[in-house]
Amino acid sequence: MRAGILAGLTWAIETMLLSGALNLPFFAKNLQLAFLAPFICAFLHDSCSSLLLAGQGAWHAWQRQYWWIVLAAAIGGPVGMTGYVLAVKFMGPALGAVACAIFPAAGAVLAYLILGEQLTPMRWGCLLATLLGVYGLSASSHLAAGNLLFGLASAIMCAGGWGLEAVILAKCLKGGVKPSHALQIRQTASAIGSGLLLLALLPAGIFFHPVLGQGRLWLFIAFASAFATVSYLFYYKAIDQLGPSKAMALNVTSSAWAYLFTVFSGQWDLVNGKSLFFALLVFAGSILTAGDWQELFKRGDH
Repeated sequence: MRAGILAGLTWAIETMLLSGALNLPFFAKNLQLAFLAPFICAFLHDSCSSLLLAGQGAWHAWQRQYWWIVLAAAIGGPVGMTGYVLAVKFMGPALGAVACAIFPAAGAVLAYLILGEQLTPMRWGCLLATLLGVYGLSASSHLAAGNLLFGLASAIMCAGGWGLEAVILAKCLKGGVKPSHALQIRQTASAIGSGLLLLALLPAGIFFHPVLGQGRLWLFIAFASAFATVSYLFYYKAIDQLGPSKAMALNVTSSAWAYLFTVFSGQWDLVNGKSLFFALLVFAGSILTAGDWQELFKRGDH
């Protein structure tokens, strides 16, 4: 139980630090930098995390299954992580994190479509409740119309990327892949994919040199990636100790932690009955869509 709670808590701290990086004055200098900020931060974030995991030894014990993890990382990193960073940028750390908490429900739907795992009418109802919660939470906020639209689109992008990644990784981990090896490959492949996206699709190369001189940016990114790495490791430990359903339920609470941290930082306008109701609806709906109900509600930790 402790590992799952710490996974959610450390990811919430990562979200706050990432938001700090995105809001640095450096990225407000011109429109190009403002546009590239989420992509640059996502690339630096996963690159630093892969360096922290460099000693796990995955490359010395390469297996054929690892190519599937590379594919999952290519989806979860450039698509999922970039969507998450964009959602945090447009909606803020609290609302962005809550909106992206639909990814377990998205994973359940993708598992139904790809792996043939069945969803009962009750689970479809929980999925609908999750989507209504995200819509209601966004509508009850004070975001500008443009930020709201881009934020919701980014959250859907994140949920689809992370959901599909989870489906692929679940198959690999069941095949005996070590979680630490999977995480090292995931972060490295994600960093490479994000870097290629920057170089090939965006005029980002000209900004690499100015970025190197931004000490505050590197400080935010270094601490954010460190907390993200710790969060992933705690999450895998929770899966091993509690099973995937309970671990996922605890991990999704990162959105609640991010919400609380944002409120305590001074944004008390987020505290109202509508926001709290819809936030709880997102948490409950997402967990109940994806989780094993018997495992979630049985007594004991095992």
